Parts: sequence; C-alpha cells; structure tokens
Amino acid sequence: MVKEKYVFAKQNITKTLSQSIYNHLKKAIVTNKLKANQRIIEKDIAEMFGVSTTPVREALLRLAAEGYLLIDSHRKTIVKEASITELKEILQVIAELDTISIGYIAEHIKPEHLKHLKKLTEQMEQAGRSKDIRKYLELNVAIHKRIWDILPNKVLQRTLEFVHRQLMRYMYSRISAFQEPAVLAQSIQEHKKILRALENKDTKALKSLVRSNWSLLLDKKLQNYGVNGVINDQKEVVKQNKRHRLQKKDNA
Repeated sequence: MVKEKYVFAKQNITKTLSQSIYNHLKKAIVTNKLKANQRIIEKDIAEMFGVSTTPVREALLRLAAEGYLLIDSHRKTIVKEASITELKEILQVIAELDTISIGYIAEHIKPEHLKHLKKLTEQMEQAGRSKDIRKYLELNVAIHKRIWDILPNKVLQRTLEFVHRQLMRYMYSRISAFQEPAVLAQSIQEHKKILRALENKDTKALKSLVRSNWSLLLDKKLQNYGVNGVINDQKEVVKQNKRHRLQKKDNA
C-alpha cells in the first residue's frame, strides 16, 4: 500500500514538471522568443530544468499535438512555422463552430452569466484604452471561454476549445495586429454588441457578430501586420541556420 501511494505521488510530481515545461515552452513560442524552425533539443531543456528527459518529452509531444512543434521520425523537434493559410483555416473553422454554438448559448444564458461577462468586457475595454494589448487579448480569451462554458453540448464546447488552442499558436501575430487602432476599436465594439445581443437573446444578430468577430484577422489590410511579421522573422532564422551550417562545414 505504501509503495502504491509513493508511485501515485511520483506520477503527480512528473505531471507537474511536464506541465511547467509545457507552459514555459508554449509561452516562449507564443511570444516569439522561440522562433519558427528553431530546434528544440530535449537534453538541453532537461538540463535547464534539472530534470530527466521524461517530463520534457511529454511536454514536447503535447506541444506537437497542439500544433506548436514539429517532430520528425528521428525525433528532431523544431518550432512550427507560422502560416497565413493555416491561420485562415483555423479562423474559418472556429467561426463556423462558434456560430453554431451561439444559438444554444443564447437559450441557456442566465443573469449571473451576463453579469460576469459584462465585468470582463469592461475590463477588456479598459485594457484596450490603455493600449495593453496582451492584457486585452487575455481578457478576450477569458470572455470566449466563459461564453463557451454555458454550452449544454459539451462535445461542441471541447471541440471549440481544441480549435481555439490552435489559434493560440498565433498569439504573437494577434498582438501585432491588434496594435493597429482601427482593429482594436472594431474588436471592442463587436464585443460590446455581442454582450447586448446576448442580453436580448438575439440569435440572428449574435450569429452575424460572432462570424464578423472571428473574421477580423482575415481582413486583407492586416496582411501588413501580425503574421507577415512572424513569417519574416522565421525566414531570417532559416537564413541564420543555413549560415551557421556553412560556417561549421568550413571549419571542419
């Protein structure tokens, strides 16, 4: 019995280590500190955290499953490239799913839900006025998750959350895009309208607003912001890696 308790406790510790490593690497990717095509070496991460490679491998596999990393057949791990095409596909899927879900949400929303959403929306608007884009987007995510929590269809909720996690790969791009005043202003107004439509249980308006809200980053003028910046960064990393390989070859 004592041995079983010890094993169980050990598993919890391993899971906590894996979660910490996952959080650290995910944040580094999202903030573009770890750039596209940059290699992640399992042993180096393990040494940095002072752990075995087991929790590191667990964290890397989870990040790969969520679209942040690519792991080839030889277990070489690199940060996945940002892609305008992929971002479009993610936004199109989440817009469709959210449009379906909002009708169910309008039917089941309660006064206490609205009260909480109003508070979050006010905080988000304040962050926008203060030009704290990172805080703005954190509250934006919190609002969407709070709305999805109301869904009676938990399969739909989990699917939305899964697709939304793919979008988090592009947080750095979204931060860049929302620095554009017109984009930020439109987003704030749409969220305020969504809140009013939820209060009125106006399903038709909600579906239109939700679709518009998710398509905001697909606006052609945003091609000069966000994702393009990340793609330019990743191209530079590829060039640097190529130069580094050539230098090593010359020195050999």
